[in-house]
Amino acid sequence: MRRGARTSWQARQAIGLWLADAPAVMRTDALQIVAELVANVIQHVPDGTGRDWVGLRLGFGAGFVRLEVIDPGTPTSAPGFIPRQPAPMEEAGRGLGIVAGLSARCGTYVVERGRRVVWAELATAVAVPEA
Repeated sequence: MRRGARTSWQARQAIGLWLADAPAVMRTDALQIVAELVANVIQHVPDGTGRDWVGLRLGFGAGFVRLEVIDPGTPTSAPGFIPRQPAPMEEAGRGLGIVAGLSARCGTYVVERGRRVVWAELATAVAVPEA
């Protein structure tokens, strides 16, 4: 997806369509997770030539749905999924904590050219679609 003011909305729309038949609670959690992860890309990942994109993947496994947000990376692209503990009156810093709280497992890793993948898995009892 092209990175911009509507990227989070577009990501939520895509996840909503992809999970249209999923239980409402799981779909709601997935929508919140994607919104938080895409917002982190918009806020924390430098933009510029060739960096105006955000990738989104959804996969299914035995008993889980995996959501991945891919970004162009940062100059120090070491993976790190460390939720902060913001003070009660802080206006920011809760995104990764929300993702960790809503998901069964989550994390990050770096792939080719320093691109970062941040992922979250949601447990499900929904039948896994045949590939």
